[in-house]
Amino acid sequence: METPNFKRGFRGYDSDAVDQAWAETDRQLSEANAANKELRLQINSLREQNTEWGNRLKYYEQIEKELRDALLSAQRIANQVKDDALIQAEALMESARSESETLLSEATRLSESKELEADTMLIEKRMEIVQLEEQIQGLTEQKTDLQTQVDQAIAYLEMAKALFSSEQSINKEP
Repeated sequence: METPNFKRGFRGYDSDAVDQAWAETDRQLSEANAANKELRLQINSLREQNTEWGNRLKYYEQIEKELRDALLSAQRIANQVKDDALIQAEALMESARSESETLLSEATRLSESKELEADTMLIEKRMEIVQLEEQIQGLTEQKTDLQTQVDQAIAYLEMAKALFSSEQSINKEP
């Protein structure tokens, strides 16, 4: 507001000029109060939006934590399954090898009439070994698939985080 410059009259300042300045000052003050009221409403609205975004952020952070926990759990389970499968496969292979060696030594001691039967048993055991090796291969492929799924889940988390960050930056722009 500008300071009014009043002309002097007979008994002080010109009363019309003072009344006019007073009315103008009152109008400007009313406009300033209205603008101030609108700005306060905008501030309150922005505070509400900020609270809402804060709640959303907490929600997304909780989801991210739960997904991380799920991924870690899945990875631990996958590692445990793999380790158990390898231990079981090793024990089975050792057992099959030991058994085949026993059968082989028995086959050499048996008479020639039993030699054909021993050869048949040896072939069956080798087939079991092949099946066990195929099972090991299948478990290894399952482990690879699980690792791929874990990697994909991590990628999805990073995409969600990027989307959330971009959504925040869009909402912050005037």
